[in-house]
Amino acid sequence: MTLTRSKLLRTSTFTAMGLLLAFTSLPSSAADWPERPIKLVVPFPAGGPTDSAARVYAEALSKRLGQPIVVDNKPGASGAVAAGQFMNTSPDGYTFMMMVTPTILAPHFFKTATFNPATSFAPITKIYDLPNVIAVNKNSLPDLTDLKSLFAKSKASAQPLMYTSSGAGSSGHLSMELMKSKGFTNMQHVAYKGSAPAMNDTLGGVVPVIYADMVTALPQIKGGRLKAVAVGTPKRVKVLPDVSTMAEQGFGGYEASSWGGLVAPKNTPQNIIDRVSEESRQILASDEINQRFEQIGILPAYLTPGKTQELLLSDFTGWGKVVKDNQLTAE
Repeated sequence: MTLTRSKLLRTSTFTAMGLLLAFTSLPSSAADWPERPIKLVVPFPAGGPTDSAARVYAEALSKRLGQPIVVDNKPGASGAVAAGQFMNTSPDGYTFMMMVTPTILAPHFFKTATFNPATSFAPITKIYDLPNVIAVNKNSLPDLTDLKSLFAKSKASAQPLMYTSSGAGSSGHLSMELMKSKGFTNMQHVAYKGSAPAMNDTLGGVVPVIYADMVTALPQIKGGRLKAVAVGTPKRVKVLPDVSTMAEQGFGGYEASSWGGLVAPKNTPQNIIDRVSEESRQILASDEINQRFEQIGILPAYLTPGKTQELLLSDFTGWGKVVKDNQLTAE
């Protein structure tokens, strides 16, 4: 069949129009991202460890991307409120969320949490590790020097010795409950809605023991109001070099450190995931960010999207078993 000149022109025109429509129908993020400000959802209140780390990271990422990054604090139910809303956000590359250990575990504690942290989002990178420390109010428990003396005190008390953490489902809470299930201690957890109120009552003597994140505890330890008895990390931390680890005190295998990373809505374009991951790798390798993180008590810890996904799944299932086996609740 022979095409006339007019038919050939029409065919070429339709083909060109089809290609143009196909190109213009692609999300702008696929080629020109980012073209406007980006929102970073933080599922905890301003001033806490997640917020502090997020703001340092957001400032550095903003410089590299050439667009403002606006931090949006949405606290509630260990991050479950923010995560539930974020799950349905448009995957256009203009909204990200901080994913942290308590939020990963929130579905095990809150029936209203319908998301699965390992499958409902698109992991981008791990950003930091957050060491935890077990500390006591020096006025309430002046004679305690280590974990063994703390646990002995708890067993000798007529009433359960109270301790707190940053909240139900925090790594400190789960670590202590795991040790309780093994018979090391019989301390009773007191749940607060965040690190700040937990620390306030510890300093006030309402609760004598806290298993806290380093960002919250470090100023009080350095200020002399709390005494650190152990760090919940495999190795000693630079900011508290004289405080021994749990393993050094005979409690290896019960360590607890939190971590924080970045996720995007599911189906976010892969080129955006890869771009932010690579920018994050370079940010977290910089001396400036290392120093700024160290000052607030956290450690840079980059992981690829795939490795971040593996970590999400491991924590969700592994710690989830501890929650189930010990019948832990958010109360």
